[in-house]
Amino acid sequence: MPKVTARTGADFASKHVRNTAVHAKITAALKAMSIIGPEHWEYETDLSRPPYGINSRDLAEYRDDFKQHWLLTEVQDGEKPRRVWFADAKVAAKYRPKATKEST
Repeated sequence: MPKVTARTGADFASKHVRNTAVHAKITAALKAMSIIGPEHWEYETDLSRPPYGINSRDLAEYRDDFKQHWLLTEVQDGEKPRRVWFADAKVAAKYRPKATKEST
């Protein structure tokens, strides 16, 4: 009889607890992006395609847990803003539009 490897609670959570599974997928995507390059970025719509394959509903629901890794582009020439994900949160901060104070 082959030796059976014990399954852990973490194994269960990674497959059947949505919060854990989605966080793991997003974390894996960020790691894969960082391997491509330290300043690598992707549009959010591209994260739902291979090699990342993260469900767009999951990205929408869990993106705020990773808010340091993404930003919205500024509107230019009538284009809609796009959400861009960076592998490195420091790079995202570098390109994040600064809040402006309104004149009083």
